Amino acid sequence: MRGASSFHLSVLVLCAGMLACGSGGGTGGAKGTTGGDGSQTGSPVYVTNNTVGSVSVYQLNQTSGALQRTTGSPVTTGGSSPDSMATDPSKKFLLVANSSSSSISVFTVNSSTASLSPVSGSPFSTPANSVRMVVHPNGNFVYVLGSTPGQILGYSFNSTTGALTLLTGFPVSLNSSGAMGLAISTNGSFLYASNPNTNVITSFSIGTTGALTLITTTTPRQGSPTYLTFDSSGNFLFGVNAGGSLGASSVSTFAVSLTGTLTEVTSSPVPVGTNPVSAVFSQGALYVVNQTSNTLSAFGLNSSTGQLTELKGSPYTVGARPVSAAAAVLGRFLIVTSSASSNVGSILVFAIAADGTLTQVTGSPFTPDAAVPDQVLAL
Repeated sequence: MRGASSFHLSVLVLCAGMLACGSGGGTGGAKGTTGGDGSQTGSPVYVTNNTVGSVSVYQLNQTSGALQRTTGSPVTTGGSSPDSMATDPSKKFLLVANSSSSSISVFTVNSSTASLSPVSGSPFSTPANSVRMVVHPNGNFVYVLGSTPGQILGYSFNSTTGALTLLTGFPVSLNSSGAMGLAISTNGSFLYASNPNTNVITSFSIGTTGALTLITTTTPRQGSPTYLTFDSSGNFLFGVNAGGSLGASSVSTFAVSLTGTLTEVTSSPVPVGTNPVSAVFSQGALYVVNQTSNTLSAFGLNSSTGQLTELKGSPYTVGARPVSAAAAVLGRFLIVTSSASSNVGSILVFAIAADGTLTQVTGSPFTPDAAVPDQVLAL
């Protein structure tokens, strides 16, 4: 939001992909391989494996972008269908929502090896069908979106132990089933939830105790918002529309006021590929994962007007049935997971140029260490 101070928040979004063993981080063949002797160092990358109830742990080489396997990966979550992930501002903990078993797993993150260890009491009980999760920029609160029924759960988060405790006044009903998108403003003042069935984005203010107060609802000009994400300044909120009753696949852009209300910008929406399911903003560009067309759309953002302009080379071809994307190493690399089918998948890594355009790194796509990767999060 305009004039507001920004905090860094790493939140997962939906994704899918796979990796395999070998030294270094890729042979340059059809699929790269990942090292498995535990000697690698790099930026931590986590991928949920939806069908086997685990999280895979990788390290990304900060120079080459090679994806490396780590010792002890994958790690079981203690729940089923792990999906959305989030981390606290200090990157000390990783939180994983197990959508089918109504729980959230919390792990401590080893800052040297990226390895995960469950905290005491994990997994913590939550309502069913948790599809999105965000951590407040101050690290004190966690918000979880339930799809059916549509509701928001708020938890206090213990930054020492990683324990979650349900806040008073929750759940907050969204009055209809099918909620899909959840995003928190960069200054932590506002929370937004979207429902593609009703074509609305619901806006809340966040109090000092973590309580939510309804502001208003907003309907895009065209499209049904399934996923929400902010630009890095918090001035603009993007709604990824997977078609529906209001139009074809697109991205809507909203200017965010100082009071949290949304106004769709003049140039919105812009078309994307078929069935977009997630997006990530990094270094002035928005990248949209188009699941059915197996592509990634890339746009540059005009930070004054909110206009999105498609970048050269976009859309980029990615693996079959892509699910999620994450930026890594201060926006130098983009990681895309692809689930392909019930027992295969891949993880693609792209180098991001100064103008936002993408080039696959040597060895990409990489083969995962567990089948059907889903969400991806890079620290």
